[in-house]
Amino acid sequence: MRRIILFTFILLSWTPLAHAVADAATSGAQVPMDPQSSNANDPALSQEAIDRELDRFRRTEVSLHQALRIAERIHPGSKTADISFEGGLDVPVYKVRTLQSGQIWESDIDGTTAKVRNSVLFSTVQALNDSDRDSLTALNAMRLKMSDAVRIAERSAAGRAISGGLISKDGKLAFIIVVVSGKDLKQVTLEPAALRRR
Repeated sequence: MRRIILFTFILLSWTPLAHAVADAATSGAQVPMDPQSSNANDPALSQEAIDRELDRFRRTEVSLHQALRIAERIHPGSKTADISFEGGLDVPVYKVRTLQSGQIWESDIDGTTAKVRNSVLFSTVQALNDSDRDSLTALNAMRLKMSDAVRIAERSAAGRAISGGLISKDGKLAFIIVVVSGKDLKQVTLEPAALRRR
């Protein structure tokens, strides 16, 4: 049986490619892992690479939610804008981007020990394009956090979150969380207005 997988481990990294992946994800598009596709020779997108990444994630003791909390404690008062699991490295890590006082910090949280491996200034909000700047300004103004979206997504998809990010669609900011549920990846899109009603 051929598996169809939505490949959105890194949902938002403030690049045109990431926006294209996120846009395809929110439209319900799926990326078929077909040997005939143009991506079949790309090792990063091979079914084997995806399976290895998911297997490593399933064996990782630290949850995405724990990594998110650790990264936010590094810079008190910060909010997570993007988080993803990377299992292709020697040590599995969560890459977490947090926003604090107009600065975007990128922290690597060890998926085995929960230790902070690295934390660097990634960018400033002012250095981003208008769309990304607007999204982060909206995130800063929201009461809801990525951690809320992760909890809701994990409950609704009955699994563990592997990544989370923001996307602006039709002028509205939404959280997109990818959850590993059994052998499947499930994408959960949460709009803050809808979350407030819960």
